[in-house]
Amino acid sequence: MAASSERNEKGKTRGKIKKIIAGIAPGIATALGGPLAGAAVSQLSRAIFGGDDVDEETLAQTLERASPEHLIALKKAEQEFQIALRQASVEELRIDAGDRANARERQIKMNDWTPSALGALVILGFFIVLGVMVAKKLPVGAETEFSIMLGALATMTAAVVNYFFGSSAGSREKTRLIAFPVVETKDLKEQS
Repeated sequence: MAASSERNEKGKTRGKIKKIIAGIAPGIATALGGPLAGAAVSQLSRAIFGGDDVDEETLAQTLERASPEHLIALKKAEQEFQIALRQASVEELRIDAGDRANARERQIKMNDWTPSALGALVILGFFIVLGVMVAKKLPVGAETEFSIMLGALATMTAAVVNYFFGSSAGSREKTRLIAFPVVETKDLKEQS
């Protein structure tokens, strides 16, 4: 019960912080409502107090009567938070690309036909299920099962195409990063 009450209080405090900073640091404010809430609170604490050891209630009270220096620090914290998110996104894309490259390399080295055969079966299965759903009247009550199967096969088909032909997601991310250059700030690793 005490843990539940403590989580409730933390949620209320984070909600208060979120309202206060929404216009100044929208990225951090958004993160306060999700799985990155702890990182967002740490970023705010470092920006305002220079360290992570400040409790959230003190942080909220300080933000309610924020000085111009605090507002500037919040803007800087927002920029640094956005940079960290972009770096994490790029790192995730790099790991995913490496994983696919390793799988392709393994397939070539071992002369393994299994991924090709499984990929062909998945794509064939997708088009067979799609054809049956379009061409035939499905039995009453089977529509849901066929829709679930079609959705699963569509996801697997996308994965097969991505494996053999690559993804444009990495290209889109590079284009986005080039279009919106990052503002030079201190290395975030030094601050951690």
